[in-house]
Amino acid sequence: AGMTVTEERQRSVEFTDTYANSNQVAIVKEDSDITGSDALAGKIIGVQLGTTGDALATEIKDATVERYNKGLEAVQSLTQGKIDAVVIDQATAEAFVKKTEGIKILEEKMSEEEYAIAIAKELKEEGKIDEIVAKYMDAE
Repeated sequence: AGMTVTEERQRSVEFTDTYANSNQVAIVKEDSDITGSDALAGKIIGVQLGTTGDALATEIKDATVERYNKGLEAVQSLTQGKIDAVVIDQATAEAFVKKTEGIKILEEKMSEEEYAIAIAKELKEEGKIDEIVAKYMDAE
């Protein structure tokens, strides 16, 4: 699966070369008084469970983090006034803002990230990748 490369994740999996770059951003209501990441302190922030947005929001001083299974659920909670912001991948944020009235992306980027494909460490260490390639990609 494609995911953000982090030091913590590198302890568990191997990554391919980076194939894309992205940012984590915050989505807020258009009339929000939140203008940057510093203003997220003490706010209720929605995130998709287990993402780098989740990790970033957890570090914000005095913030309450609401975790959702899907980013769409977090955005719906924002539009319903249940939370103050959503921290999420920029491309995903842009898609949500394009389809949802009354929300915007803050200009300040919260982080820069690299995406790669993760594979089990054991596959690389035991030479299993060559076996898989031979099995599924063999020209014969």
